[in-house]
Amino acid sequence: MNSYIRLKTKNMAEPNKKKKPLWIYIIILFVTLLVAISATMLPAIQRIELSLRDQFFEKRGPLSVEDSPIVLVAISEKADSEIPEKWPWPTELHARLVHNLNRAGAKAILFDVIFSQKDTYDTKNDSLFAEAIAKYGNVVLSGDIELTQRNNAVQFNPIFPIPLLRNSNPNPFALVKTTPDLDGFIRNYTFGNNYRDQSIYSLALEGVRVFTDSIYIDPLVATNEPYFQVGSYQVEKSSPSHFIINYYGPEGLFPVINYEQVIDDTSYTTIMEAEAFDLNLFEDPLTGTGLLYDGVFKDKIIIVGATMPTLQDFHPTPFSTIDQPRPGYEIHAHALQTILDGNYLRRQSNNSNVMIMLLLTILVIFFNRRFGPALGFPFMLILMVGYYFTAQQLFVEYQFFLYVTGVMITVFIGQVGTVAYEFVNEQKEKRRIQGMFSSYVSPTLVSQMIESGEEPKLGGEDSYISAFFSDIVSFSSFSEKLEPKKLVLLINEYLTAMTDTINDQGGTLDKFIGDAIVAFYGAPVFMKDHAYRACLTSQLMDKKLVELRAKWATEDWPDIVHTMQHRMGINTGDMVTGNMGSLRRFNYTMMGDNVNLAARCESGAKAYHVFTMVTEATKQEAEQYGDECLFRLLDNIVVKGRTKPVKVYEIAGLRDDANQRKLDAIGTYHQGMDAYFRGDFNHALDFFKQSEQLEWNAQNPSQLFIERCQAMMQNPPSPDWDGVFVMTSK
Repeated sequence: MNSYIRLKTKNMAEPNKKKKPLWIYIIILFVTLLVAISATMLPAIQRIELSLRDQFFEKRGPLSVEDSPIVLVAISEKADSEIPEKWPWPTELHARLVHNLNRAGAKAILFDVIFSQKDTYDTKNDSLFAEAIAKYGNVVLSGDIELTQRNNAVQFNPIFPIPLLRNSNPNPFALVKTTPDLDGFIRNYTFGNNYRDQSIYSLALEGVRVFTDSIYIDPLVATNEPYFQVGSYQVEKSSPSHFIINYYGPEGLFPVINYEQVIDDTSYTTIMEAEAFDLNLFEDPLTGTGLLYDGVFKDKIIIVGATMPTLQDFHPTPFSTIDQPRPGYEIHAHALQTILDGNYLRRQSNNSNVMIMLLLTILVIFFNRRFGPALGFPFMLILMVGYYFTAQQLFVEYQFFLYVTGVMITVFIGQVGTVAYEFVNEQKEKRRIQGMFSSYVSPTLVSQMIESGEEPKLGGEDSYISAFFSDIVSFSSFSEKLEPKKLVLLINEYLTAMTDTINDQGGTLDKFIGDAIVAFYGAPVFMKDHAYRACLTSQLMDKKLVELRAKWATEDWPDIVHTMQHRMGINTGDMVTGNMGSLRRFNYTMMGDNVNLAARCESGAKAYHVFTMVTEATKQEAEQYGDECLFRLLDNIVVKGRTKPVKVYEIAGLRDDANQRKLDAIGTYHQGMDAYFRGDFNHALDFFKQSEQLEWNAQNPSQLFIERCQAMMQNPPSPDWDGVFVMTSK
């Protein structure tokens, strides 16, 4: 009998090895890719990727610059100790520097120093510097554009050479701003920036142009062209506005001459010469020695930059670290050398990276499916190590960057995901087989079936946005009754609460004007429901004000504070948003006729005895995205300063908060408005008198239209009356 059971089980098991469904592995594949691609977007992973690339530079080692035309002149601590005046030195010394470098045959002189201030010793020194620049015509000065964040807007602060130097130079000044990666390291070099109507090219590009006497340079327009043209040089782009700097080696690779050595001719006395002995390092006619005679600067590109720690022009790069960064002028030198040699670094496209991630993930997953995790883990390690060394060799031999972290993450997650599925599936199979067979075969046989995996076979842009204005009712009364310090305390608490409400709904705070708040929705970040959010904000602000009044009632405030109210106006339409202001000070704001209309709504709400007035455009736009706000037609008006009529509405509260009395009041009121616009003032008056009895505020629109209907009945309008009311005040 026992032999029969064994035989029966064996015969059923042999042809029925449990097959793993293919679709599960396809799901693992796509989940792996999704998670891995998402992970590569994380800053921490991107930093690892950049760090690995820096290691490739270390592995490659330095490249030869023996034939390079670049020489560096260092504004160093030693120079500062030898020059009698302390930094910033008189610009007459820079004139002397330019003169001596040209005597020595320099072809281009690039200053990685911004002369944005006049000489502090004698303004005549600036004139001497300007004369030297104009005389030789081979000098490139530097400028920068600082970006600062203020009031949720980016501001641009130009730092340019003084006009005297700019106007004397036949060459335009260059941009020395560097573009750090997210880890602070400088690996890419910008072609330049446009500022207003001026294109400012980077220092390296201007250096190439002056060095090669080139005239043509591509405009600073982001295109998908693979190259940026500078004279006869084609700069290979890594992005529409940058190329990758091929760092030739660590600091000190290019020849470095201290600044004081270049100006130390027979007409200049350094501190050492004054205190010890006379030795002219640039030119010594008696001995015929010095830099002038050595040919150090002959036909060279000279980059003058700072190495003094106090000037803080140091940046981490490949071959350097955050703790030991390299001087900024060396970055320009390596970028310039990259262009001159055409020695560009290339990197893998995102599409090919995803394709490799896909192929290797397929390989890992189906290797595990076929051979199991026991061989899968060693295979994964071999694949990851092999790929890393392939990426390393591609950079060393061909200067080509392969993405590494994405592939490593994908392979690892694919391996872990597959093993996790195998484990979960194995546990599930164990429970399933135990549940199926433990009641009628022996536990030993069940264990064998589980272990074998076998089982029997059983069966300043144009924007369409919403403008928002709010203002405290009768604020001048608060100013009269509160001491200035208490008034500031009150307003700060109010503005903080209201601004938080605006921000919570995605609004952009434009400005505070005393107690008034100006905001807008839909810019700079687009939101399709901007009108609805603006309307909802007004009602949430009303609720917040109720909370504040309850709080203030328990504190030492006069009665006027306990009854504080505010009015709000909203309009939706085409407006201009962007940085506006003066050259020195500007902010991100909005402008246009529709902005003015929103402001008129806020002030116009008073005439209709309501606290929130919005235009028909806002109402219609808001109702496309939600019906939480309860609207009531107020009038068809022409506001002061405009000729075109516009319908305006009150937001009478949130629909969920409205009781039946309020709904009845609005319904009856709207019947009155229908009769009013038909010119049937008698019936309109009846409806308004009924709605006035249901109104929830002592002063209300029903009262206004009772008075207006009575006036119309006494002085009927002309037969062509169109129902439009012209407002005569703001």
